[in-house]
Amino acid sequence: MYWSLYYFMTPQTFSKIFWKQYLLLEKDFLETDEFVTIDKSNFKTFSSRYTYLFLNICSEIDSIAEEYCKVVNAPSKVKNILQKMTVIVNDEPKIKDQRVSTKYPYEIINFVPFAGFDSESAAGWWQDYNLVKHFRADVPEKGIPNYQRAHLKNVMNALAALYILCQNLYKLLGPSDLQLEPSRLFES
Repeated sequence: MYWSLYYFMTPQTFSKIFWKQYLLLEKDFLETDEFVTIDKSNFKTFSSRYTYLFLNICSEIDSIAEEYCKVVNAPSKVKNILQKMTVIVNDEPKIKDQRVSTKYPYEIINFVPFAGFDSESAAGWWQDYNLVKHFRADVPEKGIPNYQRAHLKNVMNALAALYILCQNLYKLLGPSDLQLEPSRLFES
């Protein structure tokens, strides 16, 4: 992995590269509300669209976690999500307890997506992401195909995690007069 010695991200660069991507993923997710209401009673609903979103959101999480590591000058040997999250948690220990909530007009649902991460294992939704990514067609012992793990609850946990990482990275970049377009789904 190559990290430039001249790495420097501004709030404007962050907005163009990362926050814009978050907003696009959020918009795509909110469009699914037309077919499956954002509600706890639908948490286990799975679909091809949720698979698409789950894979893309988690890929973006991996990218922004890597950027976060660059900003805090982590060693370049940080390679996987557990190593990246260890760096992030060491820099911002409160992230494991950081809660976001959906906002009106959606049912108020709280998410603490990083609570299940530690140096040894990832949160359940990230483990499910890896099963969907690498073993989508497999049917484990419980008889539920892995592709069914791309459900509303996991997609929302992933999107909440991406939102938190974006918010934390933006704050880490320092004070700015730039006002980010607000999330239509989450608030801290």
